[in-house]
Amino acid sequence: MTHAELNDAGICVNAAVHARLARFVAALLDENRSINLTATRDPDDAWALHVCDSLALLHPLARQPSGRLFDLGAGGGSPGIPLAIAREDVHVTLFDATRKKIAAQRRIAERLGLNNVTTLWGRAESSAHEAALREAFDVVVARAVAPLPVVMEYAAGFVRPGGTCWFFESCRALEETIAGAERAARRCALRLAETRSYTLPGGHGRRALVGYRKTRPLPKHLPRPPGVPKKTPL
Repeated sequence: MTHAELNDAGICVNAAVHARLARFVAALLDENRSINLTATRDPDDAWALHVCDSLALLHPLARQPSGRLFDLGAGGGSPGIPLAIAREDVHVTLFDATRKKIAAQRRIAERLGLNNVTTLWGRAESSAHEAALREAFDVVVARAVAPLPVVMEYAAGFVRPGGTCWFFESCRALEETIAGAERAARRCALRLAETRSYTLPGGHGRRALVGYRKTRPLPKHLPRPPGVPKKTPL
């Protein structure tokens, strides 16, 4: 995707950021040849699904001048690495439960010379109770991790009171998805703040961002032990 095509897709960045994003796409596809980071093999699809989708967050994040962002279930490094490229003032922690993916994310970040990226392996249910991580981040983002009530419980342990969680969702039945997660949101001290819809280039369809504000400290027993949130959503 050229710089002009990226701008036409609604992602307005300078030429230096575009060049680094192109290096990210190349590095992601290189890593993907040896470890399954994404089902995407085509560079144009990678631009749409891993760059444009990730950078849909740039507009809401513009209200945050700097801070700490936690990418929960970072997989191949999206959305965290594209955001780290576009927002050098934000420190991004990439978190995943698969060690091979964490190693690949680290290699990509090093290849791109990103000094504002940290990688971290762990289970969300356990790591969210560690003192260094508990309610320590200004923003938590999660893309394709788990159904909304489940990922809320994971994310709420990492975001600080007053901070924001952003979840990537399909536009299909979005109102029903949000309504179905209302009970979990209340128990996780999250209040719906904003929804944003956007269209991905290349015929990849409509997507949505759902933002929740953390209203108070999370009850100490949440998130519940590993496996429980998925088995018995709040």
